[in-house]
Amino acid sequence: MRVATDIGGTFTDVVTLEANQIRGWKVLSIPDSPDRAVTEIIKDLADFSSFSHGTTVATNALLERKGAKVAFITTRGFKDLLYIARQRRPRLYDFDCSRTTPVVSRNLCFEVAERLAPDGTVILPLSLSDAFALADHVVESGAEAVAICLLFSYKNPAHEILLQKAFKKHGIPVSMSSEIIPEFREFERASTTAINAFIQPVVQSYVQEIRKAARKVGGPPDYDIMKSAGGVAASGEIHPVEILVSGPAGGVSGGLLLARLTGRKNLVTFDMGGTSADFSAIVDNTPLWTDEGEIDGLPVRIPTLDITTIGAGGGSIAWMDKGGALRVGPQSAGSEPGPACYGRGGTVPTVTDANLLSGLLHPESFSGTGITLDPDRAGLAFRSLALSADLSVEEAVLGTRSVVNANMLRGIRRATVEKGIDVRDCSLLAFGGAGPLHAAELAKELGIREVLVPPMAGMFSALGILLSAVRLDFGETVFAEWHTGTWQVVDRILDRFKERALQSFQRQRLNIRDTVFKPFLDLRYKGQSFHLTIPYDKEADMAERFYQAFEKRYGYTLENGPAVEVVTVRFSAIMPREEIFLPGVKNVSSVPPFAERTILLSSGSASAPVYKRENLWRSFSAKGPVVIEDQGCTVFVPSECEVSVEGNGCLKVIVG
Repeated sequence: MRVATDIGGTFTDVVTLEANQIRGWKVLSIPDSPDRAVTEIIKDLADFSSFSHGTTVATNALLERKGAKVAFITTRGFKDLLYIARQRRPRLYDFDCSRTTPVVSRNLCFEVAERLAPDGTVILPLSLSDAFALADHVVESGAEAVAICLLFSYKNPAHEILLQKAFKKHGIPVSMSSEIIPEFREFERASTTAINAFIQPVVQSYVQEIRKAARKVGGPPDYDIMKSAGGVAASGEIHPVEILVSGPAGGVSGGLLLARLTGRKNLVTFDMGGTSADFSAIVDNTPLWTDEGEIDGLPVRIPTLDITTIGAGGGSIAWMDKGGALRVGPQSAGSEPGPACYGRGGTVPTVTDANLLSGLLHPESFSGTGITLDPDRAGLAFRSLALSADLSVEEAVLGTRSVVNANMLRGIRRATVEKGIDVRDCSLLAFGGAGPLHAAELAKELGIREVLVPPMAGMFSALGILLSAVRLDFGETVFAEWHTGTWQVVDRILDRFKERALQSFQRQRLNIRDTVFKPFLDLRYKGQSFHLTIPYDKEADMAERFYQAFEKRYGYTLENGPAVEVVTVRFSAIMPREEIFLPGVKNVSSVPPFAERTILLSSGSASAPVYKRENLWRSFSAKGPVVIEDQGCTVFVPSECEVSVEGNGCLKVIVG
């Protein structure tokens, strides 16, 4: 049996695969001790051969500033690197705006007498005595972790390695930029390394607790964690900064699998859970990537899936601002106390309460989690909101749904339209506990004609984590003008990456014969600041490939202009999982709806048939309004839309 879990702010999703049978369920998350929800799940499982996990622990530690006391060490003269940052204001015309404070206090920034030239040659050597003296001084300062980022160390890591040795006798965790991100741009490299050091003790403790729980019940010696770049890696083979968007990446990975199985090339992924909504896109069967991401205003220069997250989930709180406008989120009721209808002490109105009062949810909709929704408590919360807003309860309920939809529309446009993607050419893939409730309404506003709701939509991110390939990613800055001999430099670097990847896979006892290798080059016109990442082929004219990619992105080329320059060599080693097929539709005979429900729409009340997804048949088709109850989520098909079932088990909603 293979097992995967995905921790969210409200629920933790579990998916198992045994003898080609996929099963999934939800349990309430434990915000104060997220590892405990996972360890409790592990204790209740029978023998399992592998365990994969998506987590928000790294993100939460960073957002809540609950990490280690970090010392930052850099080359003499650059001590204020993290505070000077880039000369960009978050808001161009706001002269009073402030940047996010770095995770390192200014009094814990240290410098060391050493200097490398841009090509890595030593200008000022680092003495052994200086390295050990600095290590003693840093430890005396009370630092709990160390981040080392020396100038041009991506070309020559010798001085960083020497400093690491000096700290070894103190037993303090050390993060080296030359190991975590051997690439140019000093500030972004320093920020990424400092974040890694900041969250490392928290993540390490969390990882070890889960590892101990798995071993205690006879599970494997190590387990896999979902990476921000997509794919999983053994918990002992990753840097904490690589899992900052671990959970949402599982949904995009699941979307890639679904695109391949359904023959669709362009998808907008929409994952709405209890706390947040995540959006991304898959274009021509390729997910969007970025190496210029940031979390809470802090740059993270690790290649990641390009995912936009906003505070819009089932637990998002509806409230009135000082100007008398209705707002929803980003504050969330989470799992404790949760929405008012949970009956766990929550008293404020939330999106889940609104969906219950509008008839889209039934009191038993969350029965699989042990929660019975209470319409009376939800009504009490919304009566209080309606009174403060001078609205009727129905207007407050519809307003809450309308506002949260507007928030999510902005999030989708930010993730797609603002990046040059025409969403009208895409299908909207809706999943998560609340995504299928809102997807068709969003698609209508965006001009998207088709909504897909995959099997196991409520636990789809966990399913994506379960089926994700094992993946390792490497990168190294070179700065070399592209010409006929450049491939020799590139190939030497790629050979070194390949050897490191194979050694890692062998340590994990994986079958290296199945490994897929994907090399890439970051290319740019010489003199430009930014690059395009292009798949590398030694036999191809990479300059010509760059011209084509540049023209596709920007609409013009400079073929007779500056030379093409290789900035960074990248390499991914991927160990695919075995092929599986989604559970199709087995029922042939039609089944009448098991209930009729009055639902509240902007046009007024309407009667809607309610189906169980497990009872749908192959030729099923119905016009909205329709409600379909699934395990872990509910699907709403509005008026003027039509829903049907595909042979692979996906629900397809054609938006009118």
